[in-house]
Amino acid sequence: MAKRTKRKTSRKKTAAWWQSPLLWIGVSAALLILALWWVVTPGGEAPPALGEGVDVVLRSMAEHHGVTGDDLEVDAEIRKIDDIFVRTWRLRFPNVAAREEFIAEASILGDHEDVVVAAPESRVGRVVGLRIDHRVEAFDLELRVARHAVAQAAPQPSAVPTRRPAPTRTPRPTLSPDARGRLAILLDDAGQRMDLVERASELPPQVGIAILPFLPYSAETAVALHGADHEIWLHLPMEAVGGEDPGPGALTTEMSDDELHDAVFMAINNVPHVVGVNNHMGSKATADLRMMTWVMQDLASMGLAFLDSRTTVATVAEEAARAQGVATGRRHVFLDNERTAEAVEAQLEEAIYRSKMDGEIIAIGHLNEVTIGVLARELSGLASRGVTLVRPTELLD
Repeated sequence: MAKRTKRKTSRKKTAAWWQSPLLWIGVSAALLILALWWVVTPGGEAPPALGEGVDVVLRSMAEHHGVTGDDLEVDAEIRKIDDIFVRTWRLRFPNVAAREEFIAEASILGDHEDVVVAAPESRVGRVVGLRIDHRVEAFDLELRVARHAVAQAAPQPSAVPTRRPAPTRTPRPTLSPDARGRLAILLDDAGQRMDLVERASELPPQVGIAILPFLPYSAETAVALHGADHEIWLHLPMEAVGGEDPGPGALTTEMSDDELHDAVFMAINNVPHVVGVNNHMGSKATADLRMMTWVMQDLASMGLAFLDSRTTVATVAEEAARAQGVATGRRHVFLDNERTAEAVEAQLEEAIYRSKMDGEIIAIGHLNEVTIGVLARELSGLASRGVTLVRPTELLD
């Protein structure tokens, strides 16, 4: 009887200790201090993952803050300063608060070691400028607010226009001595000239050749380079945003489903030995999900791959290809936007660096004298530099 009484007394003391108001006040205070420390401590918020690239992150951030449709003007202007491509984006926010939140979120991108975010600057009128440098490209963001939102905002003194800062090359991460990578190269626009075919056939067989359909030498080029063990791709003309003529056999967004089907099959039948398709132009076509879905269904039925040349950041081609079970990939580097030997050599260096940094990439160039000459000189030395040249189909998934 005495033992039972003792145990009951012990349980009462224990319960009284846990129910003490002083204990819970102390625990609450500790949790509050911890929460405040997390909010005010620098680095508490991780920078957004770059994933596919800064452009993809910026687009996602803009949409999150209400900038969609015509309020987001991507690459309104692209210019080259020294060896840096400066891409001008214009964003119109629904209100001032949304713009300020976007600026705060964008500043966190500077936590990445290869990204530099300049301080926001006032420009003419109520435009706020924001410069983001990433490797060999820079994003010049012009941040506006919708007219109705500006009218309701408190009046502010006019800002003195300031000069846009010059782009700054972002310090690159240093490659480890044992870094290795795989590089695939595809040369577009073949089928126009036979005098380049013999020189192209002497390039390593891993270099793929993309041939435009319905040209005088389309089929002849395909047969000759297939015989030299090169992969043959169909360089399929597609509609561009600016209304440029992509060439014969072009796919357009105005085509019906049946017309798209017929156009794809006729182009493929015009170029023998094709293993896949990549787009010629197509900044409007590859952003059209309906059109890309029909194209990918046809490619899936024939067991062909699709390589997105990425002529627009709005492309949905890879998304549509994967949805239809088509092996796909994307262009990472253009070799010869500027067709001088020095420029092509510099872009090939970029492709080598990125293949070793990222593990594997695809570069696209064009079948012309300059590009063929540079590749003929440089590709034999890739292995000694830690890069393996592979066929384009080897880097698709």
